[in-house]
Amino acid sequence: MKAVVLRAYGGPEELKLEELPRPSPAPDEALLRVRACGVCHLDMIVRSGMRSRPKLPLVIGHELSGEIIEVGAAVTDFAPGDRVASINYQVCGECKWCRVGRVSLCMHPRGEIGQVRQGGYAEYVAIPRANLVRIPDGLPFEHACLGACCFAPPYKAVRQVGRVRPGETVVVTGASGGLGMAAIQIARVSGARTIAITTSQAKVERLKALGADEVIVSRDGTFGDDVRKLTGGIGADLVVETVGGAVFPGPLRSLARGGRYVVIGELTGKPVEINLALVILKEWEIYGVESASREDLNEILHFMHRTALQPTIWKTMPLDAAAEAHRQLTNREVVGRIILKP
Repeated sequence: MKAVVLRAYGGPEELKLEELPRPSPAPDEALLRVRACGVCHLDMIVRSGMRSRPKLPLVIGHELSGEIIEVGAAVTDFAPGDRVASINYQVCGECKWCRVGRVSLCMHPRGEIGQVRQGGYAEYVAIPRANLVRIPDGLPFEHACLGACCFAPPYKAVRQVGRVRPGETVVVTGASGGLGMAAIQIARVSGARTIAITTSQAKVERLKALGADEVIVSRDGTFGDDVRKLTGGIGADLVVETVGGAVFPGPLRSLARGGRYVVIGELTGKPVEINLALVILKEWEIYGVESASREDLNEILHFMHRTALQPTIWKTMPLDAAAEAHRQLTNREVVGRIILKP
């Protein structure tokens, strides 16, 4: 089979198309014919060796969907021909958090697809059945592959943890990124008023076309007063934070009394200061959200299909253009996601 192989950490040029043996599924796995694989910022981090440095050689890629062509002997709930998407990390299934369905808090995680095992930059991939979810009929592979990584955190932030109600105001930071654009769409179809925060004037009209009611251009994170002006001094009911410390304390300045602040992205890793008295006096709720469980992904895929959400796909490219896809992402040319189609 054809696969994009990483044999040395470095720039996009390290991603090279090769011929590899087609994998065979273990008893608890299914073999997928990959139909779509998103190119995520995490893929760039893995490729560069900035973090974790998984064992090489490696086929990266965790935002994948495809068609099952073979199942292992112990797999009874999936069959050849099933259209499936995958959550991107492996869990133990036995710890206290896994038993209550909060698998992103697994105490004994087994690592992510595309890091500890071969990923989706390939024609075929073997995936544990515990990671797989059927794709609703009519939902394209190119959309379904983005359900777990790109749509799950904003979906959980807006619909589950954020508990948004029609007519409420939602602020989305980093609005032109993949998570931000998904959050705007999810808030819009949930009946909320959305205020998008971006650093680029050039992206204002695109964000409005996506569904943002207002767009604030802020390069230094001091957008809190602008949000208050747009809300008559009240502030936002929900802030979906995709950037983190780089724009703090703008999100808290934006927040209304009783507001919810949900963090789904942190780009710098730098600590921030917060006045806890304000948390008490304004009864703010502050949450962190990570990725999706199988149950979450199933809910999200059906939500995407039912509401006809349209992921922002920048380009669709063949496998042999993976290095070019990474180059464009590195150079910040991309708005939305690039999809690789083997």
